[in-house]
Amino acid sequence: MGGDEEMRVEVAARQVVLDGDAVRAWALGALTACRAARERIDAVNVFPVPDADTGSNVTLTVAGGAEAVAADPGDDGPAALLAAFARGAARSARGNSGIILSQWLVGLAAGLAQEGPLAAGAAAALVTGLERAAGAARDAVPDPQEGTILTVAREVAAHARRGVAGVTGSPADVLAAATDAARADLARLSAGHDVLRAARVVDAGACALLVVLDALVHTLRTGGGALGEADLDLAWLPRATPDVVAGCAPAAGGAYEVMMLVRPTWPGADDLARALQEVGDAVAVVDAGGSRHAHVHCDDPAAAIALVPRTAREQVVVRRVEEPAPAARGLVVLTASPGLSAWFATCGAVTLVGDDPGSEQVARAAVDTRAGRAVVVAAGVGPTGGAPAGAPLDLLTAPGDGPAVVACLALVADPGVTPDAGRDALRRLRAATPTGPETVPAAVTALLPQVPGAQGVTLVHGPGVDPSAARAAADALAAAHPQLEVVVAGPAAGADWWVGVD
Repeated sequence: MGGDEEMRVEVAARQVVLDGDAVRAWALGALTACRAARERIDAVNVFPVPDADTGSNVTLTVAGGAEAVAADPGDDGPAALLAAFARGAARSARGNSGIILSQWLVGLAAGLAQEGPLAAGAAAALVTGLERAAGAARDAVPDPQEGTILTVAREVAAHARRGVAGVTGSPADVLAAATDAARADLARLSAGHDVLRAARVVDAGACALLVVLDALVHTLRTGGGALGEADLDLAWLPRATPDVVAGCAPAAGGAYEVMMLVRPTWPGADDLARALQEVGDAVAVVDAGGSRHAHVHCDDPAAAIALVPRTAREQVVVRRVEEPAPAARGLVVLTASPGLSAWFATCGAVTLVGDDPGSEQVARAAVDTRAGRAVVVAAGVGPTGGAPAGAPLDLLTAPGDGPAVVACLALVADPGVTPDAGRDALRRLRAATPTGPETVPAAVTALLPQVPGAQGVTLVHGPGVDPSAARAAADALAAAHPQLEVVVAGPAAGADWWVGVD
């Protein structure tokens, strides 16, 4: 870069925090940086649960923001483009750290916008944005924890405020110094949290925030230059082996993660965080561009989902907190039955609960599996507009929840999770809807001649059936047909009783 060009970039950096090209460059650069840092961030993820997925969740969150920026023509200026980045991240946020980071972006966008057109006035405006971002991140959770990403966000803003006081510097200089200072203090800050101190690791969410800030520093210093992997310095990130996470106590707050996009017109949205605290922990309810994005870890996903009326839900995702390692193919299930979400998630599925999942939601869930390709089992519901064009997934349509349970059993028994395993199971399947628990064994007896070599029977009960009655029916079935393996699932929307033989 020549002297005149260097001067032009420096003058531009001093006059404006971000223009439209710089917003686009930062969105892509942040995604590049998160992808490169993902595995090392995952390796130190022990809080709020030791599930080794913070790097992956933050990458998915930033990817949603980058996609929103790419789809925005930018006609309304850089402030609107930055708001689109934040809104896309908030709608796509995954995990507790993803939710918090998305709100940091929301606060930054709002703080810079309040100072003017992203903000002529320079470094002081950036400090305002960082302070607003730190406040928004802290407000995202009802029980903020010191020593985490929240503390580091606050420290970055405080360092920036001290750095800009009485000094004329570019936004890039101020942000770089503040980020470096917080990074240098990261170990001490993380040690302020008892879980992190016991595991002798730094906070994974804080690492992710610093990676995103480094990408912003690069954008500001280059006047919107593209960030490539060669520009990244990730040597500061901790190198941890998988036994760091494996050696931590298992998650205590709930086996499942529930994420819901809630329509802004629902009057109960303001009280949702308090209600979710009654059913689980790691609660966050945040702004997602008009909608609310709710997050909770719990043992009963159906109870969390029931807090929001069906008409107020835009999207519901349920998955296990302690996810299995990514396989060659992931598993996604689409179901209208909240009561079966835990069962499907236990199979390792990213589960979308709703009557009308959009193709964009399905594609996103397939990415959430972290596998190269996913099998999508549609349990009587399908993606609006059909399977997303070009998405790395195989759509397997089942006529209802019962057949979907059978298909999932076949898929998880297949080491390759190949769609043919599910299709073969559905082809062999013979099913009936008994009129009551006492008729279940007879219904199976009638089906057996139609399934040569039958090995298993699946019993799915509806919401009107007491679980103890379902268990009694399964015991009677096992006694009548001891050669068959009996699987019970429910409650599923629809008939009280469904039985299938495979």
